[in-house]
This record gives sequence, structure tokens and C-alpha cells, in this order.
Amino acid sequence: MQPGRSPVASPTLAESIRLSIIESLASGLLQPGQPIDERGLSERFEVSRTPIREAILQLAAQGFVVMEPRSGASVPRLSIQLLRELLELLGELEGAAAKFAAKRMRPAEKKALEEALAACAEASARDDALAYRDANDHFHDLIYAACRNETLVDQIRALRTRCAAYTANRFDSPGRMQRSAREHAAITEALLRSDPAEAQAAMLVHISIGGSDFAEFVSGLPQDLLHA
Repeated sequence: MQPGRSPVASPTLAESIRLSIIESLASGLLQPGQPIDERGLSERFEVSRTPIREAILQLAAQGFVVMEPRSGASVPRLSIQLLRELLELLGELEGAAAKFAAKRMRPAEKKALEEALAACAEASARDDALAYRDANDHFHDLIYAACRNETLVDQIRALRTRCAAYTANRFDSPGRMQRSAREHAAITEALLRSDPAEAQAAMLVHISIGGSDFAEFVSGLPQDLLHA
């Protein structure tokens, strides 16, 4: 074993590596079809392959990576059907988060949400997709915090990460930012009124992609992202 390499797979170390790979997936640094570079991770974290493989096995069990004989681990390409199922489930879970947030949101959190809504509206008015993505993430993060259900939020974040490569450019479509901002306004209105049913319904409208919307969404994806 080389100097500086850990002789034992530490659960904490494996978890750090797992989270690093997830961050790369969520940010788009790792794309569908791309192999997981075990050697690069070994050099970066200055560890043996053992904790890296432990992290990869955990990610494979969660659907973040796939293991192929003789090829190692890679980021999976999603089929159209699986992508539809993941987005459908994401809509339901986001709706549940909004419902819980409507019951549990505190006054300071409502004020922060109004400020986040204003930031979304401003970015939308400028047609600034990059700024809107950041404002959109902050808007949803506030709702996740206010729902006060960490298990639910973990599931939402996992689904968002699995779909990240497919939804990365969603605000580049003409009018999508503006529509999203209007949907945010409807969600915010329901949350400010502490109306769980309306908050859930508004979030479902915001997140769900169905029918012709889904077909249009898929048609705009690079085909090399999709599994045949």
C-alpha cells in the first residue's frame, strides 16, 4: 500500500466519497454514460480503492450508478419510461413537501419565501436563465426547510440528482422561466395563506410534466442521454 493510503475502509471516508460523486451528478460534472474514475478518486482522496468501491456500491444500490462486468461503474442513461416515472414521483413528493410547509411555515420563513419569489420574478424579467436557476433552487430549498421532514427532503434531493442531467436546461425553452415564475407565485400565495391542499395542488402543477408537455420535454433532450 502506498504511503498516505488508508489501510481500512472508513465509513466516514466512504460517505465523503459518495457525497462527492452525488455532488458531481447534481452539478452536471458527471453525465449519463460517463464512467466513474476510480483511479482519479483514489488520487484525489489519497485512499485505496476499498472505500471508493464501498461508496460506488452504495450509489449503485440507490440507482445513481450502474455496475457493468469488465466496464466498472458509470452514470446510467435513463429510458424515457424511467424518466417519466421519476419525474412523476418527484411531483408527488414535492407536492407533499409543499403541503407540510403550508402547515409548518413560520412568519420569518414566509418573508424569506416572498423575497425568493421576487428574485425569481426579477431573473425571469431579465430572461437570465442562470440567475433563475439559482433563484429557483433557493425558492425550493426554503420550502424543503419549512416542511420539516428530512426523510421526505432526502428522497426529493435523490430524485432531483438522478434527473439532473435531463432537467439542467429546462429554463432555456422560450417562456419556461416566465411560466415557472407564475407557478411560484401561485405556490407562494397558498403557503402564505397556510392552505395545505392548494399548496400541494400548485406544486403538482409546477413540477409535473405530462402528456404533450412530456413529449416536448423529451424531444428537446440530447439523444445520447437516453437509454434505448
